[in-house]
Amino acid sequence: MKNTFNFNIFLAIAAIALLINIGSYGVIESSDARYAEIGRAMYVSGDYVHPNLLDVHHYHKPPLTYQITALGYQIFGINPFGARFFLQLAVLLQLVLVYRLTILLFDNKKTALWAAMIYFSFPLVLISSRNLTTDAFLATFALLSIFSWVKYRKTGFLKWLYFFTISLGLGFLTKGPVIFIVPIIFILFYNRTESPKRNFSIHHILAWVMFLVIASSWFIHLGIQNPTFVDYFLGKQTADRFSKNAFGRTEPFWYFLAFAPLVGLPWFLALLYLIKEQKNRFKFKTLHFTMLMAVVIPLIFFSISSSKRILYILPLYSVLAILTAHLFSKIEIEKVKIVNAIVLGFSGLILIAFVVAPFVEFGLDFPYYLAIASLTVAVLTIIIYKSKSIETKSKPVFTSLLIALLLLISSSVIFSKNELNVNGAKPITEFIKQENLNDRDILVYNTRKPSIAFGLNKSIISLYNGDESLNRETQFEEDFDWKNYLINMEDESEINYLKQVIEKPTVLLLYKKQLPIELNWLKRKYNSKKTMEKWTIYY
Repeated sequence: MKNTFNFNIFLAIAAIALLINIGSYGVIESSDARYAEIGRAMYVSGDYVHPNLLDVHHYHKPPLTYQITALGYQIFGINPFGARFFLQLAVLLQLVLVYRLTILLFDNKKTALWAAMIYFSFPLVLISSRNLTTDAFLATFALLSIFSWVKYRKTGFLKWLYFFTISLGLGFLTKGPVIFIVPIIFILFYNRTESPKRNFSIHHILAWVMFLVIASSWFIHLGIQNPTFVDYFLGKQTADRFSKNAFGRTEPFWYFLAFAPLVGLPWFLALLYLIKEQKNRFKFKTLHFTMLMAVVIPLIFFSISSSKRILYILPLYSVLAILTAHLFSKIEIEKVKIVNAIVLGFSGLILIAFVVAPFVEFGLDFPYYLAIASLTVAVLTIIIYKSKSIETKSKPVFTSLLIALLLLISSSVIFSKNELNVNGAKPITEFIKQENLNDRDILVYNTRKPSIAFGLNKSIISLYNGDESLNRETQFEEDFDWKNYLINMEDESEINYLKQVIEKPTVLLLYKKQLPIELNWLKRKYNSKKTMEKWTIYY
C-alpha cells in the first residue's frame, strides 16, 4: 500500500513537471513544428484522413498522431499547449505501464516504483516529451501491447488478448510496421518463460482480425481512392526507410550504439555494471534474458536500418528501466556505492553546468534563477544521502529523479528564452501579429517552415528555389491548388503568378540567407525591413 501511495505521489509530481510551461514557447523546427502544423491543418479543414503539410498532402506517416494532436486543439485551442498536451499524457501512461508491468513480472511494488522513476529520469524520455513526433505515442502502444500480452499469458483472460491486438493496431496507425519490433521480440522470448493458460481458439483468430481491421483501415480507405498509395507506403515509406537514405536521415552503423548510452544516462551505465555483477541471471528461458534480447535485437535492427533518429529507440527504454530496477533491487548493499558513484557523478556534472552556465557566453540566454534551482537540487541531494529514514538503495533513484525534474522544467524556460536560437519562430509570428500584418499573404523564401503557418494559424506561400525541404511529393494531389502555396522560382509561369500575388501587400520572410541578385526585384516591393537573429522580415 505504501509503495502504491508513493507511486501516486510520484505520478502527480511527474504530471506537474511535464505540463508546466509546455505552452510557454512556440513549436520548434523541424519535427515538433511539422506535426503540430499537420494537426492544425487537419483540425481546421475537418479532414482527419488526409494529412496535409503546407497545403500539400503528406502521407509519410499514418494519421493517428495528427488526429490526437487535433483533439488537443479541439480542447485547448490552436496553441503549443494544445499541440503537446496529449504527448505529456502519453508519457504519464508509459509511467503507469512501466509500474504495472514490473509488478506483473517481478511481483514487487518497490521495484516497480524504482522502474517508473528510472524510466522518467532517462534523458531520451524527457526529450520525447518536448518533441512532438510519433515516437512517444508509438512507445506507449508498444508498452501497452507488452503489458496486455503478459497479463493475458499470466491470467488467461481473453480481454487482455484483445487489448494486445488493439494496441498493436493503434501502434500500426501511428507509425506502421515498426510497432512490431520490440513487442514481438519480447513476446517470442517471454513465451518460453511463461506457459499459456489457454489453448489456441477462435478468439486468437478474432483478435488478429480486429488488429487487421484497425491497422489496415486507413490504408484500405486511401488505397480505394488511389491504388498507388499502398505501393507508395510499403515501398518508399517503409522499405526505403530501412534500406535507403530516402529522407536524408542516414547515419553510420554505430550511431545508436554510441548515442543510446548517452540518452540513457546515468542508469544505462549503472545497468552495464549490474549486468556484469549478475551475469549468472541471464540464462536462456529467463525473464532477464528475455528483456536483454528485447533491447539488443531491436538495437541491432535499428542500427542496420538506413534511416536513423534517436527517438526511434525510445520503446527500448521501458524494458531497460524495468531490467535496471530489478537488478538493482537484487544487488548486494555494499555494491550500491558503485551505482551511487555513477548517479552522483552524472548529477554533479549537470548541477555544475547549471551553476556555471549563466556566467559563460555560449549564445543562449540562461537565467540566473536556474543556477539557484540547481543549487537547491544539490542541497536536496545532500539531504537525501544524509537521511537515515530513506532506504540506501532508494537514494540514487530519488537523486536521478530530482535531476530529471530540473532538466524537464528548465528545458521549457530555456526554450522560451531562446526561441530563435532553438529553431522556434514564435517571435517572428508575434511581430507579424503586432504589426497587424497577419491578413497579408506570407511568403517564405526557399525553406520549409511549418512553424510560421502554425504560429499565424493560416496557410503560407513557400518560394521554392532549390532547397530540398521544399521538394514536395505532389503525385497525390487531385488538382493544382497547391501551386498557390508552393511557387517554383525556376518556372517563368510561376514567377508571373508570384508577381500577381505581390501586387497586394505581402510579407516576405528570409531565413539564414539573402535573395540572389536576380531576385532583387522582389525585395524592392517592400518599404520596411526587420532583422531578428537569423530571420529577415520584409513588409
